[in-house]
Amino acid sequence: MSSAAALLLRPTSATTHPLLHQSSPKSFFLRLHSSRRRLPVPRLSLTPTAAGNSNNSPPPPPPPPLSPATEAPLFLLANWSPPRAIWRGLSALLLAGQVFHRVLTGRVHRRNLLAQLRRVGPGSAGVALLTAAFVGMAFTIQFVREFTRLGLHRSVGGVLALALARELSPVVTAVVAAGRVGSAFAAELGTMQVSEQTDTLRVLGANPIDYLVVPRVLACVLALPVLTLISFALGLASSAFLADSVFGVSVSIILESARKALRPWDLISSLLKSQVFGAIIAVVSCAWGVTTHGGAKGVGESTTSAVVVSLVGIFVADFALSCLFFQGAGDSLKHAMG
Repeated sequence: MSSAAALLLRPTSATTHPLLHQSSPKSFFLRLHSSRRRLPVPRLSLTPTAAGNSNNSPPPPPPPPLSPATEAPLFLLANWSPPRAIWRGLSALLLAGQVFHRVLTGRVHRRNLLAQLRRVGPGSAGVALLTAAFVGMAFTIQFVREFTRLGLHRSVGGVLALALARELSPVVTAVVAAGRVGSAFAAELGTMQVSEQTDTLRVLGANPIDYLVVPRVLACVLALPVLTLISFALGLASSAFLADSVFGVSVSIILESARKALRPWDLISSLLKSQVFGAIIAVVSCAWGVTTHGGAKGVGESTTSAVVVSLVGIFVADFALSCLFFQGAGDSLKHAMG
């Protein structure tokens, strides 16, 4: 019993005892770490194929092939872009709608409107009046010579007044405004678009349509009727002066004949035409300006194109409004001759 107890109490070392040698703490943890199984870790992928495979779902079926009859039009439309004239025409219509909506809601920059009114009205008055005076005298030469030979010199004033009020004054004034004001609008807005000044206005919180387009359109619509009335008066006065000084038809006969021939509707129709012409000039010029690209060359092309399109629009609108306002046979000259 004492020998067994002495054996158990005898000190032993880790190198001599077989159990302690095999189960030392360091070797135990190393064996445990080396014998650990590595479990597979799932990997996530954002591609549609990997996501479908991870969810064990079949891949989507491929789209059915297109027939040749369907593939050909789609190929043509994919490479087709609308002409620039159509694109600019649609932009002009959209711009006109936006201007009309802002005018109805009262979103008008008044200070800029006054500046544009001074520019369109007094700034264009000299050229418009000079043109109206010479156009009136040119028509006087043609009318007075022929009417005097027929003995109808008392109806010369009525013919001149009707021609100036219904057609010549609004059309000539609009043509002058398109050449002077419309070209300036297109060049200014085109330069601002190319130099990215319109983007700067948006960054500063100002809407370019409210600040740039609406005042210009309103200025043309309000100033052109006034210029038309002044041009009509000056054209009739120059005609009477030339008829009296050259052809011997007195000023009183010219003015009396004009008074009998003219009706209030003649002047009202002239003012309405001027407003329509002013809207066409401003909208076309601003639309062509804000759609400019290509640097200085693009600005020049936009300016030229805006003036040409404005002139064509003026003549087309004049024909349409004349057909609308003056239908049937008239009796204005009968009152002038009586």
